[in-house]
Amino acid sequence: MGKTSDLDAFDRGQIVGARRLGHSISEIVRELRFSRSTVSRVYREYTGGGQKISNRANCKGQLALNEHGVRRLSRIVRSQRSQTLAQITTQLNEGASRTVSERTMQYSLHRMGFGSRRPTRVPLLNVCHRAARLAWATEHREWTLEDWKRIAWSDES
Repeated sequence: MGKTSDLDAFDRGQIVGARRLGHSISEIVRELRFSRSTVSRVYREYTGGGQKISNRANCKGQLALNEHGVRRLSRIVRSQRSQTLAQITTQLNEGASRTVSERTMQYSLHRMGFGSRRPTRVPLLNVCHRAARLAWATEHREWTLEDWKRIAWSDES
């Protein structure tokens, strides 16, 4: 069994039952083909206060934003797209009973599909540029795919 897979109740019962019948850990490992650490851990959990069903319940932390918080965050982001992460976090934490860190905000925004973008500055086309582009387009309007391939192959050599 891999480290991430949990044992079901039947497998745990087999381990505990075999151990209570007096079988050694080595015999159980050989017979049931679980690792030595798994067998000893399951029996230790059983004797230490009952049978532990699963470790998976402890893996997921409490969500910082509930459904209402996610909707509110989405509304804030869509209304003012140019805000920074710090501004969004401050705005969301103003009316909330529970504050959220910027890092949690970043994870939440990423999960919701919002990404950060920085607007790029590009020079605008002036009259000369527009005229040159139009002239090039009208000159090449009648070209076929073979003409373009011919030019592409001649550029590579």
